[in-house]
Amino acid sequence: MDRQVSTRQALTLMALRISLGMLLVWWGLAKIVKPGMGVQVQKKFYFGLFPGDDLQYAFGYVELIIGLLVVFGLFRIYAVLAQLAVTGFSAMTIWSALLDPFALWLPMDKIAGMQHLFYPTVIALCGSAVMIAFRKEDRFCLDAFFKSRRNTYAGETFPAE
Repeated sequence: MDRQVSTRQALTLMALRISLGMLLVWWGLAKIVKPGMGVQVQKKFYFGLFPGDDLQYAFGYVELIIGLLVVFGLFRIYAVLAQLAVTGFSAMTIWSALLDPFALWLPMDKIAGMQHLFYPTVIALCGSAVMIAFRKEDRFCLDAFFKSRRNTYAGETFPAE
């Protein structure tokens, strides 16, 4: 593969990884800084399954940690799968807004006044899938850095992938 194309791909995947990871960082920080807001969101969209500030703090820290792992590209296979699971669970709870963002044809009430703003959840899901599918091309991350260090110490050379 042409080295310049490979570098552009790696840089693009790094940008995608950082932006997806920061989404979880912001979601996590929102739950930590304003747990009451998280309680209100979960009552409306998560069927009241996760009541209380303590659970919001816990979920906030979990999302924050997953997001930071994704941003830095550390333990990517697990972190991106966890991100996909968190985002997928969110998408399941707002499925009607994703399929009918303006509440024009599904026979249900709107879940929010501006529910078309939930559509980026689909983008986050697809982006997570891209990160999983092209994990080997994502060279500008801590996983690749540590792998190159291990290979250097073992007397091997790190392939460009």
